[in-house]
Amino acid sequence: MPKLWLETGDAPRGSRSSDDPSSDHVFSKEDTKYTKVRKESFRTSCRFAIFVVKNKGSAMKAAFINNPGDPDALVYGDLPEPEIGAEDLLVKVRATSLNRRDVFAREASHGVKPSLPYIPGLEVAGEVARVGARVNNFKIGDAVIARSRTGAYAEYTRVPALDAYPKPEWMSFEEAACILVAFSSAWNMLIRRAGLQPGEDLLVMAAGSGIGSAALQIGKLAGARVITTASTNDKLAKAKEWGADDGINYREFPQFSKKVRELTRGEGVHVLFEHIGAPVWKECFASLRNGGRFVNSGVTAGHWVELHLGQLWTRELSLLGTRMRPREDMPTIMKLVNARKLRGVVSQVFALAEAAQAHQVMERSEFFGKIVLVP
Repeated sequence: MPKLWLETGDAPRGSRSSDDPSSDHVFSKEDTKYTKVRKESFRTSCRFAIFVVKNKGSAMKAAFINNPGDPDALVYGDLPEPEIGAEDLLVKVRATSLNRRDVFAREASHGVKPSLPYIPGLEVAGEVARVGARVNNFKIGDAVIARSRTGAYAEYTRVPALDAYPKPEWMSFEEAACILVAFSSAWNMLIRRAGLQPGEDLLVMAAGSGIGSAALQIGKLAGARVITTASTNDKLAKAKEWGADDGINYREFPQFSKKVRELTRGEGVHVLFEHIGAPVWKECFASLRNGGRFVNSGVTAGHWVELHLGQLWTRELSLLGTRMRPREDMPTIMKLVNARKLRGVVSQVFALAEAAQAHQVMERSEFFGKIVLVP
C-alpha cells in the first residue's frame, strides 16, 4: 500500500448505530404518528429499505416507486418525513447521485426487490435538520456527506450518524453527493482486494461510470499506469482529463485485449477493474498478464460466464470479488477528498421531479461520472 495512505488521519465521525444492519425498517401507523418497527429482511442484496405509508405527519416531496418498471415507474409526490433513532441524523437533502442499485430497485432486478412503495437513493449531501439523542459529533445546520442506505430521492432522509462526514467547505453539494459510494467501492476493490502497487498496469473498464471515474483517480494516486475503456471517444478524452494514461474504445475494438497487450509490451495488465459482466469477460480475462488480478464488484450486463480452469492455475491468476464498502476506509478517503486529491465527477444535474429522465440518461449511458438529483 502506498505510504500516502498510511500517513492520513481520521475524519470526524458520528457515533455507532445500534440498529441491526440485517433488518429493514417500516413506518407503521399508530394513531397519528409514525413509529419504526422491525421487518424481516427480504432475500435481496438491498440490506436497508424505507417503507412508507401515508399519514397526517409532516409531508415532504420524494421520487418513489409504487410498482417496478421502466424509468416512468418513478413517481414524484408527497410522503411523510422519516423519523430518526437515537444514533441517527435527519438530513435535509441538497443533492443525491444515481447508482446502479437505484435502477435495479426500480426494476426489481438483480436480486434487489424492496417492498413498495420505495424511495431509492444510497448517498446524500445536505444539512443536518435533526440530531439523535446519542449523537455528539454533529449539530443542526452542519453540512454533511452521508450514506443513506436508501431514501435519498427526497427532501429529507435518515442516515446513521456513523456514516456521515463533514462536507468540505469548498465543495459543492452536487459534487459531494458523488463521493461515498463510488470511491468507497473502488478503494475496496483496488487497495484492499487487489493490492494495487506503484508502477503496475491497471485496466479500468467503463471509465465513464461513477465507479470507473473513481477507480482511475485512485489508480493514479496509487502510482499505477491507468488504461481505460469506454464506449465513445469523447468519454476516453474525458478520462484522460482525469488522469488516464491510455484509452480504448471497446465499440471500435471489441477484441480490446489485443490493444491492451500492445500497450503493455505484450504482457497484459497486473490488475483489471471490472463491473460489467458476461459480455466483456473473455476479453478481460485475455487482458491479464500471468499472475494478474481480476477484481469485480458486480454486473450490469450478465452473470454467467465460462472459465477454463487450466488457464487459471497455469497462469497463476487471481479472481477477486467485492461486495462490502468497509467503513474503516472512509477516514482515509475523506482525508484525500479534503486535500483535493480525489474529486467527485458531476456529469449532469436534474431536479428531483425529473428523476425519471435522469434514469433514462443512465440507462442510455449518456454520462461521464455521476448523475445528480437536487430537490
